[in-house]
Amino acid sequence: MFKCFKNTKLALPNDFTVTAHSGCEFTADNSMEFVNKCVEINAQVAEMDITHRKNGAIVMIHKTLAENDEGVLFEDAIKFISENSDTIKCNLDLKSFDEIDKVVDIIDKYGMRDRCFFTGIAEEQVKAVKAQGKGVPYYLNVKFPPSKKHNEKYLCEIIKKIQDSGAIGINCHYSLASKEMVKLFRDNGLLLSFWTANTARVMKKLLLLSPDNITTRFPLKIKALIEKNA
Repeated sequence: MFKCFKNTKLALPNDFTVTAHSGCEFTADNSMEFVNKCVEINAQVAEMDITHRKNGAIVMIHKTLAENDEGVLFEDAIKFISENSDTIKCNLDLKSFDEIDKVVDIIDKYGMRDRCFFTGIAEEQVKAVKAQGKGVPYYLNVKFPPSKKHNEKYLCEIIKKIQDSGAIGINCHYSLASKEMVKLFRDNGLLLSFWTANTARVMKKLLLLSPDNITTRFPLKIKALIEKNA
């Protein structure tokens, strides 16, 4: 399948994006080094894990609750992006659902509302996001058996859950990707994002399916693949 990839012209959506996973291009996860790298390579989307410290400060760290000396202040990251890029969007992967309103206040302070969206949200957390998220768009995280990914009836049930939740689409593991899924989501006006494509094989598989977004730790590699097959 992939031997023919180099001779295949990709048919990606016009608004297709690549998300730079936190810690992309060998930087430290949730660090200012990572944020700087996103600006340096002009990433389309930067993923940040968002939670709060025990004292309430919003920080970037892959934990449900951070100690008061842990994590990089989220405001520092958003301020840097707002001052150094007019295009980078931010995928805010929520690890806590207690201080979402503070997160929104920060992105509003730096005029970043139109460039931010939430992920990391399971069905049981939608209520909190709706109550505190102040209208910031969000993707639903959904898990299901990979054996169901070609089952159109089952996929329509997933779509109904997403529509009922008010989410703009789904963010899920690449192992769930299928052409049936892409077609059904597109037909229903929902966005489809897959994570985390770190090998050339997985990148190629997903690119051939033409989703709306692919998350990777190596955005430069996937960008090169796209340019070769545009």
